[in-house]
Amino acid sequence: MTLVIGSSAGALNAVAFAQDPTAEGLDQLHQLWTRARRGDVFPLRLLSLVTGLTGLRDSLAEPDRLRALIERGLQVHNLRDTRIPAHVVATDAQSSAPVVLSAGPAVDALLASASIPGVLPPVARNGQLLVDGSLSADIPIRQAEALGATTSYVLPSLLTAEPQTPVTGALPMLIRTIGMMLGRTSASDLTAAQGEVHMLPTPCVRSGLNPLDFRHAAELISLGYDTTRTWLADRCKHA
Repeated sequence: MTLVIGSSAGALNAVAFAQDPTAEGLDQLHQLWTRARRGDVFPLRLLSLVTGLTGLRDSLAEPDRLRALIERGLQVHNLRDTRIPAHVVATDAQSSAPVVLSAGPAVDALLASASIPGVLPPVARNGQLLVDGSLSADIPIRQAEALGATTSYVLPSLLTAEPQTPVTGALPMLIRTIGMMLGRTSASDLTAAQGEVHMLPTPCVRSGLNPLDFRHAAELISLGYDTTRTWLADRCKHA
C-alpha cells in the first residue's frame, strides 16, 4: 500500500501530491510556492502584533492569508478524497502528542499542521486545539509505520547551510532554533523505525539564502530536485 504523510509545509506538499500524483499536479504545486510571498504565510500586521504581544490574543498573525494559500492549492474538500491515501500530522496543544488526521476538512487539517504556536492561532478540531505537526513529529516515520508503511522514503524539511551562515531577523532565528531542537527528536524517531527507511539528502543552500524568503522558492525547488536526481542516479548505479 502506498501512502503519503507529512507535517507542517510537508503536509501541504503531501496532500497536493496525493490529490494529483502527475507531472501536471507537481507543476501546479511548483507554481503555488513560486507565487507565494512571506505575507501569504506569516501576515504580520501591527494590530495583530500589538494584541498578541500584550496577551489579548494567542498569536502574532492572522491565519486568513495562510488559509487562502492552502485553498488555492487544494482540489479536494475531504482528506479521504485524494487519489493516494494522505495523512496530516498536527500536535495536540494540551498534551504535545502527535495527532494523525486522515479524514475531514482538508483545509482545517493543513492549517492546523502548519500553525506555529505563538505565530498562528491553534485550530479547534474534534474537541482538541491543534498546532504545528512538526513539533511532535517533524519526520512522522512512526506514524507512517503505524498506518502500515514497511518501506519509507523521507524527504527532509530542513535545509542545511554552512555553520557560519548568519541568521538575521526574529522569525528566521526562531525557525532555525526550532529546527535544531526538532533535529534531535527526528533522529530518535528514525532510530526507532521498524521498517526500511531511505533518507533523501538534505539540500545545502548557498550562503545568504533565506529559506523563509519565498522569492527564492524557485531556486530552492530546483536545488532539491537536482539533489534528489543525483541521489537516485547514484542508487541506480550501485543497484
